[in-house]
Amino acid sequence: MKKGKSSVSTLRDVAKKADVSIATASRVLSNSDYPVSQTLRKRIIRVAEELNYTPNLLGKMLKNNAYHAVGVIVPTLQNPFFNQVILGVESAAREKNYEVVIYSSHRSAEQEHNNILNLLKNRVMALIIISIDEKGDALRRYIDCGGRVALLEADFQLEGAIIAQTDYLLAGRLAAQYLANQGHQKVALLTSPLTKSYRCQILDGVREAFRKSNIAFSDSDVFVAHTESESDTGLYEFELGRQLVDTFLQNRKKHTAIIAINDITAFGVIQALAQRGLSVPDHISVISFDNITYAEMISPPLTTVELPSNSIGFAACEMLISPMVSNEGGSPDIRFSFPCRLKERQSVKKLN
Repeated sequence: MKKGKSSVSTLRDVAKKADVSIATASRVLSNSDYPVSQTLRKRIIRVAEELNYTPNLLGKMLKNNAYHAVGVIVPTLQNPFFNQVILGVESAAREKNYEVVIYSSHRSAEQEHNNILNLLKNRVMALIIISIDEKGDALRRYIDCGGRVALLEADFQLEGAIIAQTDYLLAGRLAAQYLANQGHQKVALLTSPLTKSYRCQILDGVREAFRKSNIAFSDSDVFVAHTESESDTGLYEFELGRQLVDTFLQNRKKHTAIIAINDITAFGVIQALAQRGLSVPDHISVISFDNITYAEMISPPLTTVELPSNSIGFAACEMLISPMVSNEGGSPDIRFSFPCRLKERQSVKKLN
């Protein structure tokens, strides 16, 4: 339907009709010095006029009155992995004399939307987020209001934002290949619901590595939780590990090793196994992902695939606020990724 005179067109409408990215449309319509061909510039301006687009006044007001702060929204503050991301953000922000405003969405999309709205109300126009939303509409509105976003480990694409990803396929391969190299032929994966792309990528990596090593690994070796929500104690992953052990032991088929979806889940697994008289790694080995600070403090110290939590937080923050410090116009449109590496400790036993 064609927009009438009374319709309100957004920057997204202009970008779509002009067949350009939101970042490019934003740069042109904000008179940024970013190099754009005259032909493309004229086309964007013409489309903006046809759609009666006027720059978002709220966004301009917010940007003009924004204070030097970057917002961070994570699913929970109970998992140290997210705290390590925040530490990386704080390090980068400190170098630019920016404050950091931290929110937890408590694994709720509704709470996440409220957090984003609060950032706008408080004129915080830079946001680093590990989103649990499946669509990203709230973040698109944030960008349309003049905000800048760095999206970490998301299940959706967000035009006009910094997108940071970890190579989870590699992480899954590293964990599985290490177990294969240690002589483990029967391995189980214990995971929270496979509703997030990164969990599916880890599973794909595990399958790929075992297939190349000629090790049988089927759906019956994958133990998946039915639900995911913030628990009363705030330790969802830890309780998840304990619960999954019950299902695992009821269906165990000569498994000699467990791959846990993250370190906190692995802690719950190790405790539950110990309470049932099974020690790690003498009776069964355990490996996981994250390499949080506590991974080498527990007994036995946990073998895990290190994910670049601190580095990804630092890099995302630096890319996000550096253009703001130099007063560059437009929205960022950057993609980057970090590799991961194995941290070998004592929770995996080498078999003959």
